Amino acid sequence: MKSKTKLICGISALIVGVAASAQVATVKTAAQTSKVAALLNGASRALLAPTPMANPAAAATPAVAALPPLDLSDMRMWNWNGKWLASEWDNVNGPIPWRYNHIVQKSGKDTVFTLDATGAPQLQGMNGTPAYTRGLWETEVTLPSLHEGVIVAPLWIYDTGSKDEIDFEFAGRRGLDVSMHVYVNGVHQQNTVRLFAGTDMSGQRHRFGIKIDETAGYVEMYVDGQRVHRWERSSTTSFISHPMKPWIEMWPTNPSNAGFVQWAGQWKGLAPNEKLTMTVHGYGYGYTTIP
Repeated sequence: MKSKTKLICGISALIVGVAASAQVATVKTAAQTSKVAALLNGASRALLAPTPMANPAAAATPAVAALPPLDLSDMRMWNWNGKWLASEWDNVNGPIPWRYNHIVQKSGKDTVFTLDATGAPQLQGMNGTPAYTRGLWETEVTLPSLHEGVIVAPLWIYDTGSKDEIDFEFAGRRGLDVSMHVYVNGVHQQNTVRLFAGTDMSGQRHRFGIKIDETAGYVEMYVDGQRVHRWERSSTTSFISHPMKPWIEMWPTNPSNAGFVQWAGQWKGLAPNEKLTMTVHGYGYGYTTIP
């Protein structure tokens, strides 16, 4: 905030910031609400046809060069022109709000995302982060203890205008969902596949990659350098068509919402003083090449 000598300007800036945050939160809320509707309508392939996969090795060695740390050097609350912004507003789809101070970087290296009774972490690429329809986004993450009712998204990419979206999401303890969300004439279309069903990846370190070439018409999902899923425009009813930016988050779902319970299990809260932590060791766009 500005100094007391500029209090009026500071209040005005805060009002603008809150309004902008509400707008971003509303856009994301719409996307999450659509997921619930899809679940209730049986549109999620993850629930209908889980795809078991081999258990990836714990503490897997990255297949390619190490990723650099997240660059949070210009991150400030309400700084929409920075590369990244940690959210600071309510999450209407869960009982715990997003809190800016629940994302902390240690000496410019590892970044710790914390979920506790007071807040949940959400990091989104902002104006200083370009959006693309082609390229490779990657994170290297040590996952938290996976809990029923908690969504852990070590990497997903999104366009707030079109709502085009590609996700990695751990749905409670039920597996890793990879999803494509597209809106066609305002109608939400979702394509989800559940991977590693029945495998507990709590506390494991893994590298997640999303590779897109919108012109060539494919999206590929990678875990530890191995392709785990591929979508092709030629074989899907809808396909992404807008440039997207990266997001990383962890949040508990509304325990009274049947769609969320069906998707990720029942959130029962945390024990006194309990917290869940996810550590992001590195992030990169186009930093390395996966064949």
